[in-house]
Amino acid sequence: MTEHMHYCKGCGVLLQTSDPDSKGYSGKSDAELCKRCYRLTHYGEYKLTSAVLIETETLLKKLSSMDALFLWVIDLFHLEESIIDGLFRHLPQKDIIVVATKRELLPATLSQHKITAMIQQRCKSSNIVPKGIVVVSDFGKDGTSDVFKAIDIFRNNRDVVVFGVANAGKSTLINALFPKRLPITVSQYPGTTVDLIPIAERGYTIYDTPGIEMRNHFLNHLSADQVKLLQPKSMIKPIVYQLSGKQTLIIGQSAMIHLDIKDEVSAVLYLPQGVDVHRTKSENAQSYWDNHTAGKVPSVSQKSELVTQTWKKTDEKTDIVLMYIGFISILGDCVIKTQAITPCEIFVRKAVI
Repeated sequence: MTEHMHYCKGCGVLLQTSDPDSKGYSGKSDAELCKRCYRLTHYGEYKLTSAVLIETETLLKKLSSMDALFLWVIDLFHLEESIIDGLFRHLPQKDIIVVATKRELLPATLSQHKITAMIQQRCKSSNIVPKGIVVVSDFGKDGTSDVFKAIDIFRNNRDVVVFGVANAGKSTLINALFPKRLPITVSQYPGTTVDLIPIAERGYTIYDTPGIEMRNHFLNHLSADQVKLLQPKSMIKPIVYQLSGKQTLIIGQSAMIHLDIKDEVSAVLYLPQGVDVHRTKSENAQSYWDNHTAGKVPSVSQKSELVTQTWKKTDEKTDIVLMYIGFISILGDCVIKTQAITPCEIFVRKAVI
């Protein structure tokens, strides 16, 4: 008689009862969750080794072979981090709907039209023409009817695949879509889902997928408390500075933003509460960095060299993006020089707010 295989409903891995040190282990043969997901769900414990992750290229090839409607989940607050490099090449001629999560983190005054235009512009730069764009908030609960409406219009008797980068909100979205089933494991840590999770609902199968890792994930270098802090649950309260002369904004022990200002600029910081920010004259910045930033949030445990970049501000309003931390919107004429520790990537874009 063939033994029926069971998969963890939290992360999708094949369950087994023989090896406690291997993936998918559970002490009970009838368990619905592996030990890792059970401990993570009930006690907040997190344990992950690279052995349990699906390689990004392997995952993308697997998705490319599927005849399905694809829901690309992006995080509105971490928009650039949500972009999948070469998505057009990896999923050519696929029907894609963009589902934008975490609307609740952005200012309520930001209109739906501006959000949609922002997403369309970013998709265009990646050569992606989505079939539709749906914006959800309140952990996916506000907007589920719009997601189902888009699925019903574009599915065409196919299954549905939910994909995106790690921490974009894929599993949270699926839990909101199907609140009555056993929840998929959700965590602030990257890599919680480790294999495709099939969910048979509404007459078709919808698949949750592991987070795609396109770049060095800054969160992997931080303590658990800092990772949690950088995954905010409520609206970001911006910090506003009116600056002139040569000013520096120091972000934790991660980055220094030097502004050489022509007249006056307005700097609006969209950062999670708890991130340490210090403003000082640029001439004092290095001394403050050397003597007062140890342990400031965010910071990494290992010593890291600062990488310096200089940006000539061209657009009237510009965002300085600190990957996986937040962004700073600059209005006014200035030259921007950034210095950041190696795991913290920084770049400049046209302002999104």
